Amino acid sequence: MFKKETFIDGKLSSGRIYPEFFPIDSNDSVVNFGCGQGVQALIYAGRFKEMIGIDINCEKLERDSVKVKNYKTLCANVEKVPLKPEIFNKAIAIDIIEHVQNPSKFCAEIYRLLKDNGELLITFPMTYDKYRDFISWIGRFFFGRKKLKSVGWNPDMHNQRNSPTKWINMVKLNGFNLEKMRATTLFPPLHLFGIPRFWFNIKIIHKIDSFFCKTPIIRRLGLTMMCVFKKKL
Repeated sequence: MFKKETFIDGKLSSGRIYPEFFPIDSNDSVVNFGCGQGVQALIYAGRFKEMIGIDINCEKLERDSVKVKNYKTLCANVEKVPLKPEIFNKAIAIDIIEHVQNPSKFCAEIYRLLKDNGELLITFPMTYDKYRDFISWIGRFFFGRKKLKSVGWNPDMHNQRNSPTKWINMVKLNGFNLEKMRATTLFPPLHLFGIPRFWFNIKIIHKIDSFFCKTPIIRRLGLTMMCVFKKKL
């Protein structure tokens, strides 16, 4: 029997891939877009000079902000951050671009805040939305659940859908070069059924999964695409 994992536990398990793919060191100033409960701060704790977490949900920041050395939060819309330009050399944007109102404007804001040659870790949804759509369809078809409708922009919903190619080209058009890419995992979102993310915690499974996540064509079958971009001079 699997032990039920908490939201934070699950995010920490899946987050082990970020430092593996996008290392941060003690000299780095980092901006974390859509920081939420501060999971990335916990994952990278002790590896950065400073990290500013930005989220539009002020109540969540006040309630859930984690206690990590040199980590601070700022309540703001990620498309218009009240900070001076070119003050960070690393940026993190995990599971956020699909939530914003204007993805291109968001990419331009990342560019503005990064120093020359600054690097960005960003994820784009791929098969995750398809799995969620299928699960929702099952619920409606067999259990009569109503389809939830969102009126206007909702920062908690996936408001944007694009192919990985379109997402990547959008970031490029806003002044970035693609450095590398891989899928986060090829496993379906079993955690939605209460199954802990063992595919990240069991080393041999994680190693095999990571190998195929880096393989061209196959990596496009992953839940999300994870990319590293560098700001153009």
